[in-house]
Amino acid sequence: MKSKMRKCGYARVSTLAEEQEHSLVNQTEYYKELIENEPDSIFVGIYADRKSGKNTRQRPQFMEMIKAAKRGEIDYIITKSIARFARNLVETLRIIRELRAINVGVYFEKEKIDTLDTASDFMISLYSIIAESELTSMSENVKWAARKRYQNGSVELNSNLYGYTLQDGQLTPVPDEAEIVKEIYQRYAGGEGYTRIARDLNERRVKKKIADTLWNSNDVKRILENEKYVGDALLQKSYKKDFKPVKNNGEVPQYYVENNHTPIVSRELYEKVQEIKERKARRHKQSPTKVSPFSGKIKCVECDRGYRRRKNNRNTPYEKWIWSCSTYVMMGRKYCSGHNIREEDLKEHYLSAYNEAATFEPHDVQDLGASIKDLLSQERELIALRAKKYLNKEAYEEQHEELLKQLKEYEAEYAMESRRLGDGKTHKAAYCYSDSLVRSLEVAEIDGYTITFKFKNGAVISRIFNNETNRKETWARKAGGM
Repeated sequence: MKSKMRKCGYARVSTLAEEQEHSLVNQTEYYKELIENEPDSIFVGIYADRKSGKNTRQRPQFMEMIKAAKRGEIDYIITKSIARFARNLVETLRIIRELRAINVGVYFEKEKIDTLDTASDFMISLYSIIAESELTSMSENVKWAARKRYQNGSVELNSNLYGYTLQDGQLTPVPDEAEIVKEIYQRYAGGEGYTRIARDLNERRVKKKIADTLWNSNDVKRILENEKYVGDALLQKSYKKDFKPVKNNGEVPQYYVENNHTPIVSRELYEKVQEIKERKARRHKQSPTKVSPFSGKIKCVECDRGYRRRKNNRNTPYEKWIWSCSTYVMMGRKYCSGHNIREEDLKEHYLSAYNEAATFEPHDVQDLGASIKDLLSQERELIALRAKKYLNKEAYEEQHEELLKQLKEYEAEYAMESRRLGDGKTHKAAYCYSDSLVRSLEVAEIDGYTITFKFKNGAVISRIFNNETNRKETWARKAGGM
């Protein structure tokens, strides 16, 4: 008896508009009924994405469907058109060929194309090029219309801007939030930094606009550099490139509209803040700090935030670099008790762990190596049995061929695994620390006074650090110098 084909439907709508939502419901019901009414087919589900996406990786349901097909759970995918499946030609053909290799077909209703027919590739290419061209043309039309609006001074406003609400298309100050904005500007103009201001807002439990999260230095910085708080609007701060938003650094025209809405801070205060920010930026630019190779690789286990590098005892004889939990730096010890670690200790412990990791061999490679040794041992025994005439020629050749086949398979896996762990992921022992050694580190996790280094070759090595010893020595030296 011929087994039934397992079929699913794939539906996609471009927006979350109400009519599109109904369209998605209609598509889902349509494919369910269509497949269930085919006597030689079994309905195995509907995969439907609501989010627009030129690239298929932006559609989670699409990717789940492809994974299910590769697991052998789907024989055929039915979808409305090539344009709904994937608008990128290269991506479309790659996925179709991957599915065809495991005998999974896609049927496009509009174009009446079955991808298990290899002659369909030409038509798919043609339709995909047309669909991609239409998408690009539509995008350019939208950009052109937006730029014309900008030239005419038409401002598209964000209703989620802290300090404001959108009423009748105009930004209107929210009294409580506006007071916080004024305070931030005044405190910064008075000499306070981003972090101190953010920490105080958190201590007072001041709520942010939408996210139920704590204030951080970037939140304060964004408020201080936003021209909308002085009543102006800079248009086209970003633009779309290859369908992705990117910061506009002069690639496309920008338009500045003065006195567009009610200001929250005075122009005098706003300009004073910008002068202070520029002065600090110039000073920082004159003495740039070298980026540490550990940046982005140290994590606090307690709060799941990263560690940041900063100066301790700045402008004193005891000045040194330390690493601190970001939560502690921004909000204080009340929110995270993650311990600081001195950079000199970090480097010392890392070098020790690095040298220990150099001798580590992953279990997969160990197992493959042991299997190869075992096969070679069997081969020697087989040759010995043949030499002693305990095996005839036919039996020897049959077993010898099977052993060689297994040996080649294991050797290929071993070589593949070794290459995967190569390219800087395996290393030799070092006599002294250098920044280049940190390329072998995946992540370092700090839990209390334990730092655990996880290396790219699979090694996991922990070390204990102690801040008290050197701290006592430092205070003893300070006391002696007084």
